[in-house]
Amino acid sequence: MAARLRRVQREADECDEALAELERAHGELQRQVEEAEQRADELRRQRMEAFERFWVTREQRDRARHVSRRLHRRLQRLQRRIRPSESWAGG
Repeated sequence: MAARLRRVQREADECDEALAELERAHGELQRQVEEAEQRADELRRQRMEAFERFWVTREQRDRARHVSRRLHRRLQRLQRRIRPSESWAGG
């Protein structure tokens, strides 16, 4: 009976050691998961900032092209007005 008690007690102690090791492993995995989630959150934030910079820059480019086209057309109109009067003055 005493031998059986020692064997069962040893078995319980081994289980306790295994459980303690599993808890440590679980804790480490939980820490790694939390770090990965924080990194993912940071990457999502960076992605959103990059996306915002992309659209702001694209809008600036589109505005600049629009102004450039308007100024180019205005310059062409001025040149057309100046050229006919130059030919009249010269002729």
